[in-house]
Amino acid sequence: MPLDNENMLGVIKNFPSQCKEALSLPEGSSVPGEVRNIVVTGMGGSAVGGDLLKIYLRDSKIPVYVNRGYKVPKFVNEESLVFVISYSGNTEETLSSYYDAHEKRAKIIGITSGGKLADECDGVIKIPSGLQPRAALGYLFFPMLGILHNSNIVRVKNSELNEMFDILKNIGKFNEEGEALSKKLRDKIPIIYASEKLGAIAFRWKTQINENAKMPAFYNVFSEMNHNEIAGYQGMDGKFAAVLIRDKHDNDRVKRRMDICRGIMEERMNVEEVHTQGNSLLARMFSTIYLGDFVSYYMAIWNRVDPSPVDIIEGMKKKLGNMFSTG
Repeated sequence: MPLDNENMLGVIKNFPSQCKEALSLPEGSSVPGEVRNIVVTGMGGSAVGGDLLKIYLRDSKIPVYVNRGYKVPKFVNEESLVFVISYSGNTEETLSSYYDAHEKRAKIIGITSGGKLADECDGVIKIPSGLQPRAALGYLFFPMLGILHNSNIVRVKNSELNEMFDILKNIGKFNEEGEALSKKLRDKIPIIYASEKLGAIAFRWKTQINENAKMPAFYNVFSEMNHNEIAGYQGMDGKFAAVLIRDKHDNDRVKRRMDICRGIMEERMNVEEVHTQGNSLLARMFSTIYLGDFVSYYMAIWNRVDPSPVDIIEGMKKKLGNMFSTG
């Protein structure tokens, strides 16, 4: 019996094409008036796009806040741009925060494949259905970037996008490297590390391993981990493995800290390194994310589990019941 019953591998291989399609979805769409802050509200795989947008706009004068919960921050008002992201359109926390943002008269753009959000939100970018939310990252991120570009809030250079797609098109190479790294992590509990700047990418690796491989995984960032987590290595055993995500644009002191910590880690567990690819931030972000998706897929195969279903999550939702049911 095949393990990949819903063809997750095919979905991952199609990711570059997904990103290209996603870039065309907000064509002609923009937000009027002044925007003083951006809030991205969502949960799980639907919120990761917000984490990445926060990386991309790190040096922008407009702050980005990623909201995971039932209410948006109190600072939200008519000069706030709120991206409400729910792949299904029925995520209860996200719907609740949508109603809260609507009451605060924020500028709202919904990104969803359907559901209650599509029915109730006036400004919606519809994305294709039929995927696991975590496998729809291109559809969940690039429409936001397009809206911001169209609204003159950020300028996205064609050279950045071209470099990213030029790297991502090497699908066979990512597949091969992801499978090879997954073998090194086999039967280990991975801890993914990155600089604070790229912490969201380490988090994405962790959650992909959780959901695809159905196993524990953890993440932390430099240099925060030097002030707490490293003390826990005193009790570390061989069941863990570390993955260091290295970026040539990291702070030099962070690079030095990673070098020192690698030596400390290697006394207690296997350590692997992953290097971002490209010069532009988009290329470095998405090349690393893409590799992580392949790693998580092959870890699922080694664990003999189907990477697509998340039965525990769905079971919990059924127990909770539908917060917004009617009749």
